[in-house]
Amino acid sequence: MFKVPSLRNVALTAPYFNDGSVWSLEEAVKTMAYAQLGRTLSETEVKNIVAFLHALSADPALAVTPPTLPPSSLSTPKPMP
Repeated sequence: MFKVPSLRNVALTAPYFNDGSVWSLEEAVKTMAYAQLGRTLSETEVKNIVAFLHALSADPALAVTPPTLPPSSLSTPKPMP
């Protein structure tokens, strides 16, 4: 069993699988369909799933910048123990 992360930005985070063995999202979709469902997907099904996964990606990828804090001084409040 593996803990599975969110699918957010999955199209931007190759390689795939716990060992990084697959670099193509299309190949990862095909592999998982066979491994989990016992099915071989058609090219149309693979393209539709990959298009959905691309829709879960932010454009551009979300970037969070830390806030700029004022310098610390002797009058800076300290956390309560």
